[in-house]
Amino acid sequence: MKLEYTKEELAVQIAALEQLFDAVQIMDPYRGVLLDPATMEPRGECGPVPMLDETGRGMQPLQENGRNEMCIYQGIQVGERPCVLAVHCRLPQDKSASAGAQNSYDRALAQYREDMRRDYVTGAYNSRYIHEEYRQYAEKQAMKGVPVGAVMLRVNEYWNLRNTESQQAAECCLNTAAGIFQLAVGTDHDHAVLARLEDGLFVAVTVGMPAARLAQSINEALESSRRVFSITLARRGNFTVSTASAEWGETSSWEMMLSLAQQRL
Repeated sequence: MKLEYTKEELAVQIAALEQLFDAVQIMDPYRGVLLDPATMEPRGECGPVPMLDETGRGMQPLQENGRNEMCIYQGIQVGERPCVLAVHCRLPQDKSASAGAQNSYDRALAQYREDMRRDYVTGAYNSRYIHEEYRQYAEKQAMKGVPVGAVMLRVNEYWNLRNTESQQAAECCLNTAAGIFQLAVGTDHDHAVLARLEDGLFVAVTVGMPAARLAQSINEALESSRRVFSITLARRGNFTVSTASAEWGETSSWEMMLSLAQQRL
């Protein structure tokens, strides 16, 4: 597929794709806006773009206006400007299916969408969700003057367990820690979410409350909990957690805020 276009070439490409797909869009993923293909000027906000692979392509299932769709994304360049071309295709619907069968189908797709946002080990959100979806929400709130912050959490024993015991023991340790973190963070996504970034590193992003206060709540939860996990059926272990926080106001940048919190660990 051609990846570099002039505005004129892009218009021709979109016209051809519109004959095959339900909708075709041009996005600026850095600004989070849809672009007018004719002028390349913003014409509205767009949803988060999933992580693209080494070929610049990605995909995700969506539910738009009560219908299930698959959206395929392709990184392109228009002139000197990097953009993303998104094509929407409505998923087939069996009109003869019973209400129960259709409900099962819808729930399976909804579960798939949710699983794509979750860390498979701990059940916390994954790095993809925090950087692609929650970031947009947090940045918008920060621009309105709402306090936004990040608390980095490192399970210190993770790598030692992987190297000297087993991956299963390390993951059991992470599961126990994540359960304590989640109780402290809560389930109100408008105010805070917990995500596992990599290995033994987690981040809790808070909106509307200083990160230092959330860090204090997490530390108090850790102090009042039994930080014990199973290494084997006959052996138990204890874990410790290092915490550090940073506020949006210190950096005015999502990347710098997370980087600062991580540097302070």
